[in-house]
Amino acid sequence: MENTEDYLQRLESYVKMYAALVQTEVPKVQNLHGLQHGWAWLARFLNALPANQYTAVSLDAFLRMAGFALFIRYKSQFLKMLNVISENFLVDIKSLNAPELRKTVAEIQTYIEDKMFLQEPEGRSLQTNLLSKECVVR
Repeated sequence: MENTEDYLQRLESYVKMYAALVQTEVPKVQNLHGLQHGWAWLARFLNALPANQYTAVSLDAFLRMAGFALFIRYKSQFLKMLNVISENFLVDIKSLNAPELRKTVAEIQTYIEDKMFLQEPEGRSLQTNLLSKECVVR
């Protein structure tokens, strides 16, 4: 049987993969499951799911991976979404007083307060040159 910590790590990985998929933009190629689907997923997520350990980990992973692209596309609407997260989701989750949630709550709060959505996530842009071409084998 899978323990909670392993499940949360797996859940985080799946959500990061989904967020990476929706925020991926390739010139001259239409992403059939692009940012508009990520935006809809986030709205449904916040409207339908209860605040708990699993949804907190999922939300944190999604924001860190797709938040930059969502902000670039939706600007003020994304900021309103972050306000909903701060004023509703985080308030609800803090009311649970669960020690295992403190780290994730702090990470989401830091993401919003430090405006980390303004920073492009690592790996979003492909390198323009290959490191292997620059290496010399002796």
